[in-house]
Amino acid sequence: MLRILIRLYLTVAVLLLLSIVFVQKGFPYLFSTHLMAQMHREYASEAMLLRDYLDPLDDSTRQARLDSMNHSNGQRYRHLSEEQKRALSPATRQDLAQYGLAWSGTGDINRTNVYIALNDGSLVEVHPLIPDWMEMLAYVIIFSVMLAAILVWLTPHWRDLEKLRIAAARFGDGALDARARLSENSSIKQLCAYFNNMADRIGALITAQRDMVNAASHELRTPLARLEFGLVNLMDTTDDSRTHKRIQAMRKDVEELDILVGELLTLSMLEQATLPESREKIMLEDFLRSAAGVSDEELSLRHCTIVWQIAPAMQEIVIEPRSLGRAFSNLLQNALRYTRSTIRVRAEASPASWKLIVEDDGVGIPENDRERIFEPFYRLDRSRDRATGGYGLGLAIVKKIAERLGGGVRVASSELGGAMFILHFPLRSKQSHSDLSPLLIPDKTN
Repeated sequence: MLRILIRLYLTVAVLLLLSIVFVQKGFPYLFSTHLMAQMHREYASEAMLLRDYLDPLDDSTRQARLDSMNHSNGQRYRHLSEEQKRALSPATRQDLAQYGLAWSGTGDINRTNVYIALNDGSLVEVHPLIPDWMEMLAYVIIFSVMLAAILVWLTPHWRDLEKLRIAAARFGDGALDARARLSENSSIKQLCAYFNNMADRIGALITAQRDMVNAASHELRTPLARLEFGLVNLMDTTDDSRTHKRIQAMRKDVEELDILVGELLTLSMLEQATLPESREKIMLEDFLRSAAGVSDEELSLRHCTIVWQIAPAMQEIVIEPRSLGRAFSNLLQNALRYTRSTIRVRAEASPASWKLIVEDDGVGIPENDRERIFEPFYRLDRSRDRATGGYGLGLAIVKKIAERLGGGVRVASSELGGAMFILHFPLRSKQSHSDLSPLLIPDKTN
């Protein structure tokens, strides 16, 4: 609100100041005739009294009288010398000769000096009665009242806009029930109604999609289990090696479908609203080694080595272990899929956060694809087979887990030559996170 208030106040203040300057500087030119007539009416009596009071006196006595008058009137009167009289404009001298009164006709309308001609041709300059401090005080009061008026007008608007902003932020963070509640007299009531209608429609669509995915995933598991059971029984009924190979391939397909269903359930769970968190203290390196989900024999068969570089300050942390384990397992399996020989796992600490980094020496990821690889079902090779594996869901799950733990994930180029995935988490999370223990079990899919 402060920024809006400052901008609005400065805009109005500048416009008001320009208006004041225009009135003070422009009106003497635009309305000179009317101002001259007004000046004659206001100063006619004072001019007559000055002439009666000063005309009989000589110059020295006249100056003494003016000094005495100024003592009680704040330097209001000044006797002009011959040199000062010659410096007056021709228009001023013409008015003095014609009316015995004249004004400067330029400058500030509130500070216009009036000249009164005495009977002997001498001139007395009369200054305005308004003192400088009073005029300054008037401006301060004007601008203060203007600020108060803007505050009174802006506060309810800002309060309603803040409610709408909070509701939009909550809705964007996944709270599909977030709505803006404003009074009937709110000036943005219609905008609030549009937002709430939009949120209702989007929430209904997301809920329907989520329910459909959950229902389909759960319903698919029963026939998949039946297929698996039937294929096992079928394998026991024959000794033909070719038939065994075909049945084994079919079992592999069923297993992949079951894994895909599990991935969909996990992703759907991660997109739900926040649930109670379950944080524990863990020994990081030991935990990561156990969560890797890959044995030394498998690494030997792949001719691959994992280099562990866990900073001493990161030996013990507090985090939701199942979520971290699933995210790390997905990143490690992704690295195993594309590495040539070396994978490096690092953990580093900073004052407010810590990082878990997984690097490989594979082909890397093109820079223009580094954001899209975290989208569900997005794949770089566009063609999945048993050689490459994966479904394009593993990295999407990693991103969801990182965000729910209050952090994030990004990808860069590694010194090893391949990709470097960087998970970063706050040392103290500002969010609530879910206990995803039923679903976040490390596996070998991506």
